[in-house]
Amino acid sequence: MARLPVPRQVWASGLAALLVVVVVVCWLAYADLLAGPLQPPVPDVPEVDRIGPQVDLISRWGAETGAAAVALVCWWTGRGSGPWTRVGTTAMAGAISYFLYDAACEWLARENLVVPGSVAREALRYGLGFTGPAAAVLTAVPVWAAVAFRMRGLSLGARLALAASGAAGVLSFFMVALLDTTRHSMLNADSVFGIARTTGVPLVTILTGGLVYVTVARALRPVEAIRRELADITAQSLDRRVPVPPTAGIIADLARTTNATLDRVEAAATRQREFTADAAHELRSPLAALRAQLESALRHPETVADWHEVVTEAVDDVIRLQRLADDLLLLASHGSVTPVREPVDLSALAQDLVREHQHLPDAATLQLQCEALSPAVLLGNPGHLDRLLRNLLTNACRHAKTEVTVTVIRSGTDLVLSVQDDGPGIPPADRSRVFDRFTRLDEARTRATGGAGLGLPIAKDLAIAHCGTLTIENSASGALLVARFPAQ
Repeated sequence: MARLPVPRQVWASGLAALLVVVVVVCWLAYADLLAGPLQPPVPDVPEVDRIGPQVDLISRWGAETGAAAVALVCWWTGRGSGPWTRVGTTAMAGAISYFLYDAACEWLARENLVVPGSVAREALRYGLGFTGPAAAVLTAVPVWAAVAFRMRGLSLGARLALAASGAAGVLSFFMVALLDTTRHSMLNADSVFGIARTTGVPLVTILTGGLVYVTVARALRPVEAIRRELADITAQSLDRRVPVPPTAGIIADLARTTNATLDRVEAAATRQREFTADAAHELRSPLAALRAQLESALRHPETVADWHEVVTEAVDDVIRLQRLADDLLLLASHGSVTPVREPVDLSALAQDLVREHQHLPDAATLQLQCEALSPAVLLGNPGHLDRLLRNLLTNACRHAKTEVTVTVIRSGTDLVLSVQDDGPGIPPADRSRVFDRFTRLDEARTRATGGAGLGLPIAKDLAIAHCGTLTIENSASGALLVARFPAQ
């Protein structure tokens, strides 16, 4: 899953919160340096207040000024975002930073009353080591949550983190505040600590777990909606899609991936229905012709002059049907069967098939040539490669006028098999269409010369199964089909 960039308000607010603390503690350290060297402590003599005016100024205006500076930075860096996003992040940055700075200012005032001589050094140490980084993180995280909620929603992980940390933080704050009351009252500290152990800790645990449970249940509502929609989708309703939640995160990615999968399933089902309809049509036509021919001969035997001719024509139709059935079976099975991988000499295969086709009726008047580099070995299925080249040769012989040329060469790391004829060629507009199943161009539609429109689609599928390609390239005359395979 791609990570989204951190908005400017987030890192700018955190950096501003850190810089405010750094500026203040460095200013106090500089004021302490101007006060001169620190004198050794004297027993029973109070320490000299070295930075009292600066502490008083920070106590009165420090929290407000620092929060205003952070809010101004957040507002300025939020330009370009929506108005409510800008207002929400600015308010969040100002409120969180004010709370943190107010606690720091209160600590500074108390510390200056107790140890005025070393308060500047303590403020510098804790400010750079703890207060500053804590202010940066605790300001940036709520701003990020506000931006994410307004712009794209919070992911499940972010909701869990915010719910757990928010609940634990709020409840811990009230517990610390309860413990703090022991310093300003006559309450027994042991009693307060006892209440915290016996009541506070279980309360924090229960409330945190409850809030996380509610958050998880609410965040998983889109998953339940996806499950219900998937349960209702059947083969007759593949056009339905699961709802995509508006928030970003893994659940939205799951919904989009599910819809993409449903798109592929619907497309595959559509292709399956079209293929079944086309196959039924292709089988029905020769079966109907064969049946009509035989029934006519049986009903009117006196009109049949030559029974041998009738049987011969019937056998030709049966052979054509058998070839069509074989093609359909190959299309249905070869994609799901693990292909055999063994060394195959493509040159030897091409030479054998060219010699065989020279004696077939389709090539009786043609001149077949084979120009093959030997050896040309690749890993593949010998039967499938034989079927691929046989389909290309049959297609070329069907459309050639006088000549068909088969070539096997090596091009870089690939073996290139090309079959060219000197027929009318394939127009550029039809070069992608001829690889669709049951597609036949106008001049190949007759039963006498045309096939079922499966030869080239099968050849292309077999080439892809061998990590290769089958394309139609430009030629001076006729059609040029080129198959490329990675060599061994």
